[in-house]
Amino acid sequence: MNKDIELAIESIDGIIDCRLEPLENEDGQLYYSATILYPDMMSGFFRSEIFCCDVVKERNGSGFVFAAPDDMHPKILKLETELSNAIVAANQR
Repeated sequence: MNKDIELAIESIDGIIDCRLEPLENEDGQLYYSATILYPDMMSGFFRSEIFCCDVVKERNGSGFVFAAPDDMHPKILKLETELSNAIVAANQR
């Protein structure tokens, strides 16, 4: 099985830390459990908002998408392409 993928994405809000853990569903298909730490300023201190979601392979493509995009915050939805690219790149090594 693939190794965990860790990446840092620069945004106007700060550095977004992401960890993608490869897992298999009951059908043996690969998907990733994503933990995203999104920077947030609260009372003058930087804290991270934590988002957890699953990233699955596209049905008719070679990329990856969020499993439940309707439940995702819009700022996290914007990260879908970068997460997909990181997964594809890691799997090509």
